[in-house]
Amino acid sequence: MRALSLDLRPLRKALEPKGMVTGQAQVTFRPAVPSGSSTRWQARSRHGAPNPVPESASASPPDEAPAARVSRLSPRGAARVRRWAGRALLVAPTVGIVAVDLAKRHPRLLSFTGTDLFFYLGSVLCGLVLWTSLVAVASRQSGFARWPTRVLLVLFALVLVGAQIYTFERYQAYVNHRAVLVGTSFLPSVGQQLWFDRWSVARAVLPCLALAVAIPLLAVKLAPMRQRARGWLCLDIALVAVLLGAFISPESGAEQGQPPDIMYIAAMGQLARARWDHNETVERVHPGPRTPEPMPKLVAVQARKRNVVMLITESVRAQSVCLDYATGCKYTPFSNKVVPNRIPLTQMRAVDSTTAISLAVMWSGLLPTSTRKELHSAPLLWEYTHAAGLDSAYYTSQNLLFGNSGTWLEGSPWTRHVSATMIEPDATYETGADDGKLVDFAIRDMGALKEPYVAVVHLSNTHFPYKIDPEDMPFTPQEEATGPGYENEILNRYQDAIYLQDKSVARLLEALKKRPEAERTVIMYVSDHGEQMREKGAVGHTGTLFDPEIRIPFWIAAPQGTLTEDEETKLRGLHDTPVTSLDVFPTVMDLLGLWDAPEIDRFKSRITGQSLLRGGSPTDRSIVITNCSELWACAFKNWGGIRGSKKLIAHQGERAWSCFDVAKDPDENKPLDPSECADLLPLTERVMGGHPF
Repeated sequence: MRALSLDLRPLRKALEPKGMVTGQAQVTFRPAVPSGSSTRWQARSRHGAPNPVPESASASPPDEAPAARVSRLSPRGAARVRRWAGRALLVAPTVGIVAVDLAKRHPRLLSFTGTDLFFYLGSVLCGLVLWTSLVAVASRQSGFARWPTRVLLVLFALVLVGAQIYTFERYQAYVNHRAVLVGTSFLPSVGQQLWFDRWSVARAVLPCLALAVAIPLLAVKLAPMRQRARGWLCLDIALVAVLLGAFISPESGAEQGQPPDIMYIAAMGQLARARWDHNETVERVHPGPRTPEPMPKLVAVQARKRNVVMLITESVRAQSVCLDYATGCKYTPFSNKVVPNRIPLTQMRAVDSTTAISLAVMWSGLLPTSTRKELHSAPLLWEYTHAAGLDSAYYTSQNLLFGNSGTWLEGSPWTRHVSATMIEPDATYETGADDGKLVDFAIRDMGALKEPYVAVVHLSNTHFPYKIDPEDMPFTPQEEATGPGYENEILNRYQDAIYLQDKSVARLLEALKKRPEAERTVIMYVSDHGEQMREKGAVGHTGTLFDPEIRIPFWIAAPQGTLTEDEETKLRGLHDTPVTSLDVFPTVMDLLGLWDAPEIDRFKSRITGQSLLRGGSPTDRSIVITNCSELWACAFKNWGGIRGSKKLIAHQGERAWSCFDVAKDPDENKPLDPSECADLLPLTERVMGGHPF
């Protein structure tokens, strides 16, 4: 077969740069060798003969590194690879965010249909436009705009993604517009929590920080944006995406129906809009000043002469203390020893898991679903005792700046009072002042109260981050970190805090037993709510109504003769009976001899609970339980109903209601058919205006 020759000298000469000297060259090509041949032919120069080269000699060795093969790409091929890699980097943030969201809540996302699905996908598209535009500008090799854009990219990654991941790991929900409204009412507390939980925060945000720095740098190397005009256009597009995300109502889709980045932008937009419009929602997220209704003069008629000391603790759940006396008690061994004859109620449940709501229920007797006006006008315990001419005290280690508590209690007519900042000026919002110092103050001050009296001693150190004694920690190892992987450590820290607080509780109990009026003083011990330790995915309280958050310790220590025989019999008979915190206020009033005063009948018509000394509330009565109240707005929607041991609950991260029988399934791991709670469903949805999901 004849060789085909092609003389390229004229063409090459025309294409040579000026000044370059070249020689003559002639390239000869041979036709392709048939497919079965093991030899191929190389092009030859004008002076050379064709050289057969074995295929194996010219192909890449099997063990040759990918980088070596890539390096042999033609310039055009390499440029194409770089362009596609650069384009991949543009969409990488959004792909990563959606992937993380799917990993964390895929059952919820896969349940979206119709409008909810369309809204979620539209939010994803909004995020894609935002991140793509920012990464494109940040990838420029020159120009001023690239530096502030890179800083903005880092800030967005930290807040819109990293902070949202941390929030989800802590509460099993992202920050949305409700959470932002609630959070702004106690920003110092939020800051303290983030500092105390800094290791979990760092674990969530540092990967986002690293990616936010790395992606623009890689983009500069691979496919930088070269046209300045395109950069400014991208910034305009990013601004439009932010405005769309901020001012399209998140209520247009499902609850928590957006990816985390756009959900946070929407939350800030709703906050800005509420502030601009002077929306009353901003003021209704926390308690305001009270204007109690006038209270007529009362006369206390006690079955037995007795004082009442109401000992309220913070965030302590029933399963983390010794309710019944136990010789080997390890959780609360000190109080266990001092009051071995206490009368415990093992199935007491709060009707919420939020401190402000719990205290309003236990001090006024009102339902958590009462209107804001009712909750701000109803008399509290101290108004009743003042009207009856009884001495009263409120000793608390809680920081009353937290959540506007001090404003709500301002003007209460107690006889004696002290709060956290009076004991320790630098008391934190979270744990307050030292419980031991509060107990010491109460022991000294209680002698100024004349009998009969009521004294509320309100502790605080068992709130996160859980105050402990480093020299006495029976539960180890322990950490402040709350993230996944630290379940055992944070539980141990929580138990160590309860153990430390129990020393102060026991010291108070010992002091009360030595007082002259000891034989006439009834002590009630109760917690405002419980605490979840990832039994249901979260750490803390207010986010759900599972039993770790609402089943609370309750016992009464009554010296011989302070209760009538019937009262003691009724109280002991409730040992395993489901009761709620709605019965706490009537019980205190009954102990003080005020529950039967005819002058309070108009107030009692709003109080649904019954005195535990008279058997408590009927177990077949249905009650709505909720963390979303007009007194205290909820960051994360959750509510339900309870009747006896049957409980119907849901929160905004779920897809349907869950029904449990806590008597048969105390760990709430075996949901019943919803029909088992059929009577609770219409009541709950009617009172709360629907479901929370």
